[in-house]
Amino acid sequence: MFSGVDLGKQVKTGTTTAGLVVKDGVALATDTRATAGFFIAHRKARKLYPLADYAAITIAGRVADAQSIIDYIKANMGYYYTTWHKPMPIASIARMTANLMFRWRIFPYEAQLIIAGVDSKGPHIFNVDLYGTMTEEKILSTGSGSPIAYGVLESEYDEDMGVEEAARLVFKAVAMAIQRDIGSGDSIDVAYIKVGGKYRELTLEEKKPLYAKYVKTVY
Repeated sequence: MFSGVDLGKQVKTGTTTAGLVVKDGVALATDTRATAGFFIAHRKARKLYPLADYAAITIAGRVADAQSIIDYIKANMGYYYTTWHKPMPIASIARMTANLMFRWRIFPYEAQLIIAGVDSKGPHIFNVDLYGTMTEEKILSTGSGSPIAYGVLESEYDEDMGVEEAARLVFKAVAMAIQRDIGSGDSIDVAYIKVGGKYRELTLEEKKPLYAKYVKTVY
């Protein structure tokens, strides 16, 4: 307990985000339901954002806090590029963000973040939590639906799969979480960044077969 704030309650987020690192890129997916307790506040909340052509972020937690963090990251990425004339590495983006979170840990930003992308050292995914902890992962999920998503990701993940296949797998993981987690739902955003390519989100037409296959009533 710090300054009258119960930090234990702040890590409970009603959402599902998922990310994978594979041989040729990274793939990310999120649901779009925003909740206020047991109330569905918004059905099309955005939780997946590009930071640049080569980097992206997902958010779980308080939307306003996360949006402020994203503005901070983009501003510093721009400053880095102007100063050094090269893109900021993914690990540096994650470390900078973790330092921000650690600095405000007593009265924290209520957000858990997946920072992912492809740089000169290859594809990377980092987890950054509200206390400033930073870890690099191959498989990652956050939010209230993450235990369900992990069950799908860990059983089907193969580091040698292509990034397009990885995008379908993170979609499936979020879809399965939607089936069982009351805090996750409505629709799914999916994107990937391929080695040598740029940030790309799947269109609704591309997602329709996935919706038909995975987002359905089973009762």
